[in-house]
Amino acid sequence: MAQTPFYFDWTFWAVVFSFLALALSQLPPIHVMFRRAKLDVEAYSRIHLTHRVGNPNAQLHLIVSNVGGRVVKAKSIVLHFKRGNDDQFTLPAQTYSQAPGDKDTVLLTSFKLKPKDEWAHIVNFLNFFSRTDEKAFRQIESNLKNDIFEKKELPANKDKIVEAEPGNVQPVIEFFQHKFRWEPGEYEITLEIKTGSSCSRMGKKECKLV
Repeated sequence: MAQTPFYFDWTFWAVVFSFLALALSQLPPIHVMFRRAKLDVEAYSRIHLTHRVGNPNAQLHLIVSNVGGRVVKAKSIVLHFKRGNDDQFTLPAQTYSQAPGDKDTVLLTSFKLKPKDEWAHIVNFLNFFSRTDEKAFRQIESNLKNDIFEKKELPANKDKIVEAEPGNVQPVIEFFQHKFRWEPGEYEITLEIKTGSSCSRMGKKECKLV
């Protein structure tokens, strides 16, 4: 008796189709697979501005969501500030808080978001001092502290508030004035996220300093 080929056996094909259906059920829908990479960004309505000896710092809560159909790699996040037509500067994201209430921050590096993934953190934007600036500031700070400490050690100054010599105060003021950027006026702020080889400006908002 001749044996029926397996491809004529409907039981075999029923098993094959069952495995195919199971495999396809684990994949995103076809229309999602062909969607381009796309980020949706939500920023808190308030931005915290401060400085370190004039060097500008900004803090902003961001929620970055991947609403596209492909994995997105965020390589960097930058805030662009513009006051009028002439005063423009940028602050890159350097650190972030891993959880609300964290006192310590971690260094921000590139991160990947799968479709429907969300990245929500408080982000700190600033330009680190250059090696030259860091060395200069440490010397200025050391001179000021030593001046105050030596005066506090004098018996005549016990329990008194002492003042540093003008020659040690002036360098601090000059360093501050060179770095300070938060002048009164209206600032236009643009958030930029670089993903892969592309660069997307995610939107603008305005901030007024008085």
